[in-house]
Amino acid sequence: MRLPNWKTPILSSNRVLAALGLSIGLLTLIAHFAEFGWTQTGGPFSAQEFLEPIKFLSSDQLKGRGDGTKELDRAGNYIADHFRKFGLKPGGDNGKYLQHFDLVVGAKLGRKNLAVYRQGEHSEKLNLQETFVPLSFSASASIEAPLVFAGYGITAPEYHYDDYQGLDVSGRIAIVLRHEPQENDEHSLFAGRQLTSHSEIANKATNAKNHGAKAIVLVNDLGNHSGEPDALLRLDEVSGPREMTIPVIQVTADTVNSWLKPSGHTVEELRQAIDKDLSNHSMALDGSSRLALTVQIERIHRKAANVIAELPGSEPSIADQYIVVGAHYDHLGLGEHDSLAPRQRGQIHHGADDNASGTSGVLELADALAHSKERPRHSVVFICFAGEELGLLGSAHYANHATFPLQRTIAMVNMDMIGRVSNNRVYIGGTGTSPDFQKLVEDANSSVKLAVSYSASGYGASDQTSFTVHEVPVLFFFSGLHSDYHKPSDTWDKIDAVNGARVVELVGNVVHGLDALNDKPQFVRVSEPVAPVMGGGGGYGPYFGSIPDFGQVEHGGVKFSDVRDGSPAGKAGFKAGDVLVEFDGKTIDNLYDFTYALRAHKPGDKVTVTVLRGNERVTREVTLEVRK
Repeated sequence: MRLPNWKTPILSSNRVLAALGLSIGLLTLIAHFAEFGWTQTGGPFSAQEFLEPIKFLSSDQLKGRGDGTKELDRAGNYIADHFRKFGLKPGGDNGKYLQHFDLVVGAKLGRKNLAVYRQGEHSEKLNLQETFVPLSFSASASIEAPLVFAGYGITAPEYHYDDYQGLDVSGRIAIVLRHEPQENDEHSLFAGRQLTSHSEIANKATNAKNHGAKAIVLVNDLGNHSGEPDALLRLDEVSGPREMTIPVIQVTADTVNSWLKPSGHTVEELRQAIDKDLSNHSMALDGSSRLALTVQIERIHRKAANVIAELPGSEPSIADQYIVVGAHYDHLGLGEHDSLAPRQRGQIHHGADDNASGTSGVLELADALAHSKERPRHSVVFICFAGEELGLLGSAHYANHATFPLQRTIAMVNMDMIGRVSNNRVYIGGTGTSPDFQKLVEDANSSVKLAVSYSASGYGASDQTSFTVHEVPVLFFFSGLHSDYHKPSDTWDKIDAVNGARVVELVGNVVHGLDALNDKPQFVRVSEPVAPVMGGGGGYGPYFGSIPDFGQVEHGGVKFSDVRDGSPAGKAGFKAGDVLVEFDGKTIDNLYDFTYALRAHKPGDKVTVTVLRGNERVTREVTLEVRK
């Protein structure tokens, strides 16, 4: 999870009453809590009750709650059963608690995967998963084309390095080494022994496509990895876009050596020559050599479900206004994707803190509010989202198919990883999305007395982002990262249940504070350029200022779910809903294309950007800025 820029507030001298916990607003708030039978000092939350759902959701029997698995379905039914037991109204499809949506959870090889090397009259068939393998994000296609060797397949103007310089790749298949030059040299221009983004396979494929290649063939740089076998990657071992527009395969070094033999070269000899002085050794292979390639990748589609329930409001004049309380309940399953313990892939990634803890928070609040002496004045909607780990897909689906209108949603409160409080500190984002939110949180925290670090932005690596882009004020509660994040070791026994219950109490106080409001909170677009998750370059390169639509699954560009005010994209007049199709002359098919294109530039560069706005193509010049 990428952290926002947290800022610890300092109370000004003219807020003495607030510092003493005795502001008029706070006294009113406390009276309101007492009216509902729930005072701040006597909250109904206990460590045991907070821990109980976490134990079940992170148990071995749920196998990490991977998206699209029967174990996630079981977790969803567990949540729905609790909502039903609390007497909450269903808010999903067809009068049920579940709101289903489709997602792509992986890929598998189809029946037609074939590679044949031809040189003149001679032909040699490669053996699938023995001498070649497609990667999961490869395009499905049938092609035949001549071959070129393109070094490491890197274009890095910041290092004055370009494997494609002087090489005609158009209409050809590019053979490229994995990783990057001089990777074992601490004095290398390529960040010493630290691999840069140029080493990423998706970036190599994008660069090959941008140079006109019809496909890319990867080969291991064995000399840089002494003692390691020439192993082929697993189909799903490398992350990338859902699907590239060219085939991407890996071939064994011995096979490529046989292709290079007429030229008198070997893979290792060429690698050594490049690594020696970063000189260019790219070349076309023998003119009679060609590769006929058929790749068929089948995307694995699954159903997942958000779990939604409503506690109707008690005051008729505002009962059709909604406070959403949410958390995601999916995790990484067996860690096939996004595990930070790659050697433990295949083991259960339990996800106790991420995010069984936030899910437990939703259940505890739903139970408490459903059994309070008087119901809240506004309706409260409880949502546990699926698909968060694949890119906020569940919350994006809800935001685009809201069963309770977003126009009448006064706030969204999100809990993600609230079970590992350290040094009494909790992080709260979104306080700038409405003018009085930070004051509301301060008042709500007066009895809980957690140390709070604030971030104004409503964007971030969790589901509140899907509401921010629809101009719903948000608050995001998070207890911080830890060494077990996205690893099998994120287990229930490491949860700080006592302080987790205190976070839930704080969130409950905030929900009551929101319910006490007579007027709908004003939404404020926070203008400071905080880098979004993978938006505007994914944290690399200069600042552009777009927020991608994580629910988008089709080819044909990158849809903006929002554009930051005052950003380069905003100044150029781009808007939410625009679809980026071209950046500085490069065709943009997916988010990886965009991030690669952006990384090639520096602040101050002027680039021509084209978007689709409905049926209209809109082209503007954008001046990129420093990422702050």
